Amino acid sequence: MAIQRKSHPVVPLTLLLSVLLIAMFAQIPALTACAFAGAVLLLATAGRSLVTVRMIVGYLVLWVLVAVTNPLFSTGGATPIVFVSGRPYTVEALLYGVHLGCMLITVLLWFRCEPLLVSEENRFFLFGRIAPKLALLLSTVLRFVPLLRRRAEAMRGAQTAVGVYDDPDWLHRAKSHMTTWSALTTWSLEHAIDTGAAMKARGYGLPGRTSYRTRRFGWKDGICLICILALTAITVTALAADALSINWYPQITRVSAGTLATLGIIAYAVLALLPFGAFLKEEIRWNFYRSKM
Repeated sequence: MAIQRKSHPVVPLTLLLSVLLIAMFAQIPALTACAFAGAVLLLATAGRSLVTVRMIVGYLVLWVLVAVTNPLFSTGGATPIVFVSGRPYTVEALLYGVHLGCMLITVLLWFRCEPLLVSEENRFFLFGRIAPKLALLLSTVLRFVPLLRRRAEAMRGAQTAVGVYDDPDWLHRAKSHMTTWSALTTWSLEHAIDTGAAMKARGYGLPGRTSYRTRRFGWKDGICLICILALTAITVTALAADALSINWYPQITRVSAGTLATLGIIAYAVLALLPFGAFLKEEIRWNFYRSKM
């Protein structure tokens, strides 16, 4: 992706952290919608292989589960729908659960966008000298799930080919799945240990060790970083001034609004859509050059 190749790693990392932290702690529906739109557009255009039907169904199930169960734990709200075991199931708690589920899905989507913004090489470049163990841990953890999925599919195909799952007895099939999962977990953990040992043998983390590829912080990176920090500052200022505050309990009411709230929403929308805009620009440029061939 162009933002990985052309930008200094500090720029996309700052952008990612700004979008994530505001989305997680602001609890404002308008900001959550902006972050959700930015992640979906980026994944739909730049990371087509990251978007699957299983992922969409899983996120929808998670969203419904959070929305439906939140009123069972939170009895706040002035508008009860029904009473469950004497506890009110309120509209306010249900709507807050809907927003909470959207916020959780948005954060998960941005974590899926992280490899598109900060590559594994850039992670080692950023944290390799400051905190080499942290860089190795982050790299291992972030690639653990996709690697586990690919290995699980390979092992499942091999086991199916030799007829392990042909027995109609559900208990036998369950034992076969557990055996496969145990082997998969052991295999993945051993791979993580081997990776750490190999990195140590190559001198990773030693003083004076250079990076595979150097990244220079240029004037374009400085301008991009200033713009990201300015957009973040506008949004944080609007949040600190309660211009974007909302009360969920006992009734849903907006505390305040105005010009500052509008500026905060626009600034955060631009911030969340920046990665998508960068990729779209490269796509348009590539299609233009290809049409000239």
